[in-house]
Amino acid sequence: MNRYMMDLFVDVVDALVIVRCFSTVFNKRFNSKTLYLVEYILMVSAIFITNLFFYREEELMKFDFIVITLLMFIIIYIFYKDSIIKLVEIFVGLLLLMLAMEGITVSVLSITLNKPTSVLISNIMYKFIVMIIAKLSTFLILEIILTKYKSRRDYKIKKSLIIYIIFLFIINIVIMVSVVFIITTNNQGTQYGGYIILGLSTVNILSLLIYESILIESRKYWEIQLKNNQYEMQSKYYDEINQATVKLKSLRHDMANHLGNIKGLVVYKEYDELEEYLNKLLYNIEEIDEIIITKYPSISALLNRKYTLAEQNNVNCTINVKNIDNLYIDDVDLCIILGNLLDNAIEANLNIKNENRYIKLDVYNKENYLIIECVNSIKLSNNIYLKTTKKNKDIHGIGLKNVRDIVEKYYGKLDIECVKDYFKIKAVLYNKNL
Repeated sequence: MNRYMMDLFVDVVDALVIVRCFSTVFNKRFNSKTLYLVEYILMVSAIFITNLFFYREEELMKFDFIVITLLMFIIIYIFYKDSIIKLVEIFVGLLLLMLAMEGITVSVLSITLNKPTSVLISNIMYKFIVMIIAKLSTFLILEIILTKYKSRRDYKIKKSLIIYIIFLFIINIVIMVSVVFIITTNNQGTQYGGYIILGLSTVNILSLLIYESILIESRKYWEIQLKNNQYEMQSKYYDEINQATVKLKSLRHDMANHLGNIKGLVVYKEYDELEEYLNKLLYNIEEIDEIIITKYPSISALLNRKYTLAEQNNVNCTINVKNIDNLYIDDVDLCIILGNLLDNAIEANLNIKNENRYIKLDVYNKENYLIIECVNSIKLSNNIYLKTTKKNKDIHGIGLKNVRDIVEKYYGKLDIECVKDYFKIKAVLYNKNL
């Protein structure tokens, strides 16, 4: 196989790793996807052409790495608008990870194949396999890290999917190393061996790209599910508001009649009937008062839905929402926190007697912070991380761990207290422009 073809393939993987990392972590200057394809092509071209030039000018070979590094960083700076210090930090960290993976790969292959590192570096086929494994390993590690980075705040990633990708990666690496060992031992088939390695490497890259596309589709599905749930809750919320409005208009319209009836019952000293009549009237008023109304329909819908669910399960539920008209926190993030806390609280109450069931939720602003406090009764337990017993875990929430991640996103803190027969959780989130 031609050495330049090998170098070009390694350069393609290099550029893919760098562009994948920066496009996920940093803010892009341009919205066009075509421009970022141009970025990738520029990155590959810069690395390949520079390598090609310095191969021909051997006396300048020592400057090869410096020139490539500068060119790559210039391209990155053109396409991403974050501060230069952040760009440098990630760029240097990525380069160090690549170099570390090359060193680890050389050491592992030296032990596995029982060959000195000097042989691995000097032999073109061994050098190619070292570079390919190192770059693909970096790509795999980066893909897993970035997956975790994106899923902390958004959606769950099935571990089985990651395991399948890693398994496929290891199988391909073992085959590649075996092919190189056979052709170098027998001193034949070098040309075909190189193409086999190239093909297997391409399969690995495609697997990782397919993995990424699956994650994108998973995220879209999760977002659709979340929006559908929100629309459903909002629809029910608006229905409840309409019903309350009709009842309120009816009460106002009939108020003169009600007062006349009350006066008549008092005059004739029909106190038992008066008490029954007032109880019916107050019940209708209380139904209207129980509806939770905030400036944000999605939050109002969620709170009303959870309140109704708690009441249906004989849980004495009190929800107080004060002074949250000016939120800088994404209402989706807030719905995730409130939904999970109330789901966990309702679930915990199902394990105890009806008369002891209660939930108290307070949501309020204090200075520049939004404070959420949720207290609920529990069955005596030493485990503060209450495990869900629901069958469909994905729809019912992402759990306390991801609640903590969202709180950290807004530079806040999460305090959890479990004492005797109650569970208390307090979330403090920074509520100003970040």
